[in-house]
Amino acid sequence: MNLLYFDTTQDWIHVLTGSINGFSTMKVEAQIIETSPKEASYRLVEMIQKVLTQSQIKKPDVIFVPHGPGSFTGIRITVTTARDLGQLWEIPVMGFDTAHLYLIGLQENNSQIEFQIPNQNPNHKSLICLDGKQGKYYTKFYDGITYTETKDQTPEEIRQWLESQKMTPNKWYYTGIMPSFYPTDAIKIEATNLNLSSILQYSFEQMKQSKLNDYTYLTLLPNYIRGTYVDQK
Repeated sequence: MNLLYFDTTQDWIHVLTGSINGFSTMKVEAQIIETSPKEASYRLVEMIQKVLTQSQIKKPDVIFVPHGPGSFTGIRITVTTARDLGQLWEIPVMGFDTAHLYLIGLQENNSQIEFQIPNQNPNHKSLICLDGKQGKYYTKFYDGITYTETKDQTPEEIRQWLESQKMTPNKWYYTGIMPSFYPTDAIKIEATNLNLSSILQYSFEQMKQSKLNDYTYLTLLPNYIRGTYVDQK
């Protein structure tokens, strides 16, 4: 089985292909990582064609993408491209919460933790804040076992939420401008420090638990959280 993953929801472009053998062992075939988000509208398809050629894959068997939250334009490009290719190739398309995928890609051995030994690392507590502009962040907390829903919050709301829920992260991640209450050793997420192999493995594990026939190009919807520009007018 051949897999395709791509992401333009933040300030980078990620494109990755992988293959799964009969023992469910995943191998990364090719990947491209670039920090040129403003070029995604006309370069993403070209980059997808490039990794498919490098992988010697005519077409993948399934597409995985993050569908938001994030940049409005970036989400639109990712989701629209995935829907178009899913319809063209007549293959399943699965979308996942962006903040969740990034936490997966930032944590070591995360797919093992979540699926095979969920109680292995209860002390690994992580908070991710994706810069949503307008003084707010898209936030998600991982307590070592489960993930909270993604929220759209101001820094003060995040701080109060952590205190009210008695959540104390020992790993702090962010994109864009660092939240004011973050510790100085917080980790800024860059295009190159996400483990795309882990993200692809996680997506595959989710796929195995799903009915692929339920995931057509019609079921993939953008997760803007704040709504679209049309909603705001």
